[in-house]
Amino acid sequence: MPFSASAQTTESANQEKVQDSPKPVDRKTAEEIITTANDIVVVGTRASLQSATTRKREANTIVDSIVADDIASFPDKNIGDSLARITGVQLSRDFGEGTAVSIRGVEPDLNRVEINGVSQVSATGGRAGDFRELATELVKSIDVYKGYAVDLTEGGIGGTVRVETRKPLDLKDPLLTGVVSYQNLDTAETWKPRVTFVAGTPKFLIDGLGVLVNVTYSDVDTRQDYISNTNWSRLADFDHSTEKTVANPLYANYNTYESCAGVGGATTATATANRLACETQFFDWAPTVPRYRSWVRNDKRLSADLALQYQVAPNFRAYGQVQINKRNQNLQDTNYSIDLTRIERFNLDPALAAGANGGTSRPQVQLGTSTVNENHVVTSLQTALNAVNIGSVAVPNWNGAANIVGVQRRDFSYDQDSKYFTGGFRWDLDRLHIDFMGSHAKATTVSESNLISIGTSVSGITIDRDNAQGIPVFSFPSEFDPADPAVYSDFTRTGANGQVLPVYGPALQYRPSQASNTEDQLKFDADWEIDHPIVSKIEFGAQARRQNYVSYNGGGTRLLDPATLTYQQSANVSFTSQIQNNPAQVRDGNTWYITPTQYQALISSIGGTLGGAPLFTGLKNAPAGIPSNIAFPNFDADVLSQIYDLSGFDQDLVLQADGQPQIPAYLIKEKVYAGYIMADIDTEVLGMRLTGNAGLRWTQTKDEGVGTNISRVTRTTATGGTETVVLAAQEARISNTYTDFLPAFNANLAITPELSLRANYAKNLARPRPTDLVPNINCLDDQTLTGSEDVCTAGNPDLKPYRADQWEVNLAWYPNADTTISLGYYKKYEASFVIPNVTRSGVDLFHDGITYTVRQSVNGYGALLDGIEASGQTVFTFLPQPFDGFGVTGNITYARAIRTNLTNSATGGELKEYPGLSKFTYNASVFYDKGFLNARLSYNYRSKWLSTVLDAANGNNPLYRKAEGYLDGKITLRFPKYHFNVFVEMQNINREYSKVYINKDMPVDLYYPGRRMFIGLQAKL
Repeated sequence: MPFSASAQTTESANQEKVQDSPKPVDRKTAEEIITTANDIVVVGTRASLQSATTRKREANTIVDSIVADDIASFPDKNIGDSLARITGVQLSRDFGEGTAVSIRGVEPDLNRVEINGVSQVSATGGRAGDFRELATELVKSIDVYKGYAVDLTEGGIGGTVRVETRKPLDLKDPLLTGVVSYQNLDTAETWKPRVTFVAGTPKFLIDGLGVLVNVTYSDVDTRQDYISNTNWSRLADFDHSTEKTVANPLYANYNTYESCAGVGGATTATATANRLACETQFFDWAPTVPRYRSWVRNDKRLSADLALQYQVAPNFRAYGQVQINKRNQNLQDTNYSIDLTRIERFNLDPALAAGANGGTSRPQVQLGTSTVNENHVVTSLQTALNAVNIGSVAVPNWNGAANIVGVQRRDFSYDQDSKYFTGGFRWDLDRLHIDFMGSHAKATTVSESNLISIGTSVSGITIDRDNAQGIPVFSFPSEFDPADPAVYSDFTRTGANGQVLPVYGPALQYRPSQASNTEDQLKFDADWEIDHPIVSKIEFGAQARRQNYVSYNGGGTRLLDPATLTYQQSANVSFTSQIQNNPAQVRDGNTWYITPTQYQALISSIGGTLGGAPLFTGLKNAPAGIPSNIAFPNFDADVLSQIYDLSGFDQDLVLQADGQPQIPAYLIKEKVYAGYIMADIDTEVLGMRLTGNAGLRWTQTKDEGVGTNISRVTRTTATGGTETVVLAAQEARISNTYTDFLPAFNANLAITPELSLRANYAKNLARPRPTDLVPNINCLDDQTLTGSEDVCTAGNPDLKPYRADQWEVNLAWYPNADTTISLGYYKKYEASFVIPNVTRSGVDLFHDGITYTVRQSVNGYGALLDGIEASGQTVFTFLPQPFDGFGVTGNITYARAIRTNLTNSATGGELKEYPGLSKFTYNASVFYDKGFLNARLSYNYRSKWLSTVLDAANGNNPLYRKAEGYLDGKITLRFPKYHFNVFVEMQNINREYSKVYINKDMPVDLYYPGRRMFIGLQAKL
């Protein structure tokens, strides 16, 4: 793993240091040693690896480290990418960039991330932050604690990630450095800048006062093109097979589709429902919304860090630090889909005759209009040839070929800010050492989303999934060009019966939101050195944290007038349109009326096609016939406002409307108190040095939540317009308190000065996501959008925290300063954990005796995980010049879920996989670091993993991600005489792509994040 560093004294001194058995050093002192010990003459990758090894040896529990010993020289542009190279760490990527990590298979929300001792805060409703917010140029080191000691803040069941930025008193001389680079993404076909400026001095105005300023700005373009089979479900019998797709034991004696006619029931309605339940056994799996998507992001990021340190006295050092991260994102999502959510979208046989007690049958799909494989999965089909009226003659509601093709364009801003303020001191009083810190952190997210959706009618579309990737290829009639906006305003297209197909006007939406998360913290730590043959030190401390999570999503839930059931205005807006030759009115509620001429002019003005590289560029094994471009409507406010009143598209309404503040979508106030005591051990056993610690941590958590019960419907009025109505809303407050005692034991036996054996046992906990705790219940039925479903979701204030016991042993060999070989085994028992999206009935959500049927997170119990980790690194100094500059690092992890106690909700069978856990993870890097040249090539791989336990949008099936491997490389040419370096870097050299799937026959998403290149220069004075 390549890193940059610099150091000055002799390598022989370093060798002597490794051979001697060091005295016990706590983590804080080890940090100081690593910062100031210039005991190697090498620079770059080799020096950083040596520093990381020192941290690993001196830590008080099992830890892996990444160190950048030179300013602005961290190995990657993204912290997550660097963490993925650590043993047992598995990276989650979004648009090709690392966002969060699983540690030993434990999902990101259950790993604690600290920045200079402060929780990384997220305003997205989870506990895991986004690594993209923090520029790596600010970072000096990252430690990943896989073991646990009680002086670590609880919350990291998988592990604790501690990010440290550089401090001014680390410097020996004044510093001024700058880095300028440009980055290119192959799918966006753009070059964008990234700039870093660092200035600092250990002596500012007076002796002992240090100042360091670090600013990084980057302009990032990302794009992902998706080919998707979404909303898998079983709607109909396509293959007319007598073999059941999913058997229902209630109808075990009915072995053909036709035999279900004999099921019967007390009434005709009951008989029909029972017959449908019987016939459902024979329904085949098909994606009901196959689609193409292109998501483009422009992300402007600014990270700034100001650190002050003052050596008040030789034994007293105070500090203050401010870090600000800003992300301003503009996003454009284009979603092109075919609606297959009703059986009328297919070519159907006539319905079978009514059965017992008048029970009616669901028609089967005509043979010859589809193909189905041996696992009852539809691989190709032809859509309906004509429009079908599923309404009445008086109020028609067209389906079949009508409005079957749709394209949505969502343009939105998504701004994220985070701020960290810390201050404190270290005071050394002979044998007593005191650390105190106070901090304030805040993260905010402000989003505005504009959507325009248009649809049209097309007869006889062929959808073919019979290819290596199982992805849909659309074949349209010859007169329909998906890359031509004009096809959406064609009023002459007909079905097979010669009937003119209807044309539908656009739908508009506005969805604003605001969210914030704040944390205030006070932390006290003390170390008391004592004279004792076994115990060398007593450590104790206390901590208090207060967090507030609040989110506003449209509002409109405050009841203003009970007599008329008038509710506060919502910031959410939904418009629909109807096309009429001579409309009698312009607007009726949320429905607007336009003429065919107006609609054609509108499409001509706002219609466009995608930019950048052709659609699906770089996607491996993509079949022929997929489009290289698609047409879509732009959300052009100037043009749209000529027809629609957009004055209600107002971000200010998110917080206040009708003269009163909006009720938040959720509000969670959390207070955490903790204290610990720990004894450090330093003794000998059979002539071998034994160090370690034993301690107990007490923690109490109190959560107070405000939630709402909201039932809304967007519906068509009697006059043909639309309206969104709050049917009911109420507010509830919930509180919950729990206390935990967390023991931890760590031991490190120096079998020889080069060989050490570590062991760890600890209890730990992680708190549920704030959004899972809120007692919200939210039902929204948007009847104006095709394919939408009425789903009630809810939080669960009764969730227990994740609680786990963990064990670990590790054997490490350090034959010299450059070489490490490590082998370890771990086991983790999760006594309680959280399973998302489980549908339950009879839930007393508000503890008021009223029960609901909701989809919410619930607790699971008794998961057992274990794994084996191996790692190694060395430099080939024994080779003749110039080959002695080569080195390698590598690691591999085998992880398994021995027991999950999870169920596959789609089949009722056991779910043996654990969310986020890849069975195999490995990393390999080869580098050359000598003289003017520093070069590296790194490969990161993880095998397939379970990404979602239950996906309600895909038949309650679990979703998996395919195995992924990313190859990255970097070459740096160093010119120290002239104080500058030049570099070129490439990420995803091998053009890896991602695939989400249910099983081999049922892929859900395929997407390619692109290949990124950086070219730049660093100058240093």
